[in-house]
Amino acid sequence: MTNQLLLIDGVLRQDATKWIYQSGEPLEVIPLYLGTRWEELQELGPILVALDAWSPLLGAIQHDNALQSQASLISTQAPSTTVAEHLSQFISITDDLGSQSLLRFADPLVTWHWLASYPEQAYKSLLGPISQWNVAVRPPNWAPSTPWEWRAFRPQPDSPTLAHPLSHMTQSQVEALDQAHRWRFKERLYDWLDHDFPNTLRPLAEDARGRWLEQRIQDAETWGLVSERSIAIWLERCAYWGSDFATRPDSPYQEWLRRKPVAQQLPPELRIQALDDDCLTS
Repeated sequence: MTNQLLLIDGVLRQDATKWIYQSGEPLEVIPLYLGTRWEELQELGPILVALDAWSPLLGAIQHDNALQSQASLISTQAPSTTVAEHLSQFISITDDLGSQSLLRFADPLVTWHWLASYPEQAYKSLLGPISQWNVAVRPPNWAPSTPWEWRAFRPQPDSPTLAHPLSHMTQSQVEALDQAHRWRFKERLYDWLDHDFPNTLRPLAEDARGRWLEQRIQDAETWGLVSERSIAIWLERCAYWGSDFATRPDSPYQEWLRRKPVAQQLPPELRIQALDDDCLTS
């Protein structure tokens, strides 16, 4: 018999436990941080929910985009406790540099990037008792509107065992998680620009907005900016003064440099933040 399990990200659905119990269904709920040193944060961690075959949540995860962005669907022949024990191996992960961090593998965006970074031969070890892990792949908010698609990850028979522990990530996984982080950062920037500076993106064709956003981020990084705050300041100046504000001779930025010559000696991060501080007080 195949069991269906919902894996919810407690950060994205912060009322998850209350919401589940309010459904009135006799559901088994397993917060994966339970029994770990992060137990006090169990409602913000990954939460595994065993669903009955007639559970309305099965229909909800198939059709509700909001829920699909917060949870994924796992099929298994094993008991839910066995799946929970297997998934708990991914809570704390290391990389090739020896860094240790928490992996938000219940966040569907992270799940998709993370699992897709492995070759298919790795899924037998990676998925363990899971027979299929279904993740809804959503289009980013800066891209043309397209339907959501389901991506199914399945173990491949006769695959070799992974050469490293499941809790260790190689460079491919690190890069995949960086891509997921950049995706989410770009979405936050897009929402902010669309709300505060609607004349910046909305006049562009739908398929050109993502390119404009990515190019501005790349410009900021080429200029030497690395922090999210500084990149956001750069985009704000682009919205106010134009995409070429840093190089155009008659831009307010060049006028500011003439008034504050000492700013030219500052590294890019400090310079853009000093510019922002002056803009806020002027």
